[in-house]
Amino acid sequence: MVLLHAFDYLIAPTIEFAHFCRGFRYKRTTVAAFDWHYIQREGSASQTTEPVVFVHGFSSWKGSWVKTASLVDEKYQVVIPDMPGHGRTEPKDHLAGYGANEQAQRLHVFMENAIEPEQKVHLVGVSMGGLIAGVYAAMYPDRVRSLTLICAAGLTMPQKSNAYKLMENSVSNPLLPRTADEIIELTSYMSHRPKFPRFLAPILAAFRERNFKTDEMIFNDMTAKPTLLEDYLPHIRARTLLMWGKNDRILDPSSLSVLDEKITNPEAKYILPIDECGHMLHFEQSEVCANAINAFIHGEDPTSVVEAFRSASSKADIQR
Repeated sequence: MVLLHAFDYLIAPTIEFAHFCRGFRYKRTTVAAFDWHYIQREGSASQTTEPVVFVHGFSSWKGSWVKTASLVDEKYQVVIPDMPGHGRTEPKDHLAGYGANEQAQRLHVFMENAIEPEQKVHLVGVSMGGLIAGVYAAMYPDRVRSLTLICAAGLTMPQKSNAYKLMENSVSNPLLPRTADEIIELTSYMSHRPKFPRFLAPILAAFRERNFKTDEMIFNDMTAKPTLLEDYLPHIRARTLLMWGKNDRILDPSSLSVLDEKITNPEAKYILPIDECGHMLHFEQSEVCANAINAFIHGEDPTSVVEAFRSASSKADIQR
C-alpha cells in the first residue's frame, strides 16, 4: 500500500508535470459509460490540419506516447486517451468486455465527443493499440485519413517470438507480471537494450498487482482470437505506415509480411523495419518514430526521410 501511495502521490504528479512542460494538458470526458482521461496538445494550425490520435499498448497508458508524440509537427493537434481498462479511465471493471472490436467502438464514441465528428484523423497504434487502430480503420474508414501500425498485435507470427515460445512452454505469462522480479524480466523482453531503473520495479509490481484482474481479462479478451486483425486488413483503405522493431521479442517482426500481404486496398502503403530496436519502438527510437510519422502525415515517403535521418545521425556520431 505504501508503494502505491508513492506512485499516486509522488511519481504520477511528477510525470504529469513533465507532460505539461511538453505542451500537453489533461482532460476528461464521460462517454459510453466510461470516464475517459486523456491528454491533448493543441496544434498551431489545428483549423487546417487533422488531429493525430495515439492508441497505447496493453497494460500501458497515455503517457507512454509522450516521448514520440511531443515530436510530432506542432501544427497538428495531438490526442492521447487512456483506453478503457487502463490508466485513469474508469471504471476498471474486470467483468467488462475488452475485445478489440469493443475497444474500437468505444474509441469511436470517445473521438466523436473529443474531436469534431466531421474531422478525419491520423491514427497511430502500438502493439494492442495497433490491433485496435487497425480494427478501427476498417470499421470506420471515413474517419481515418492515415493509419500507422507499430509492432501490431492480432497477427500470425510466421516465426514465433521469444515471449510467445515462453507462454507456449510454461504456465507463466511474462506480460502479466505481479512481482518486482517479473517486472524486470518483462523489461528484458520489451526492449532491445533495456535501461530500466530497478528501484521502480517494486512500485510497478504493486501497481500491476492492484490491476491484475482487469489486466488478465483484457489479455484474455484480446487474445481470444490471436489473428483477429487479419480479418480486417482487406477493409483498410487509408494510407498506411507499418513499422516494426527488428529485435522485437514480444511480437515477432515476421508479422510484417502478413500485413504486407493482406492490406490490399490502401491509398498507399509503406513498410519500415527499424534496426537495433525491440517492441518499445516509440521509446527506444522515438526520434526515428516521430520523423517517420511526420513525413507520413505530411504525405511524404517516410522510408526516405528515415534513411536521411539515420545517415545524418551516423555522421554526427562519427564526428563526435
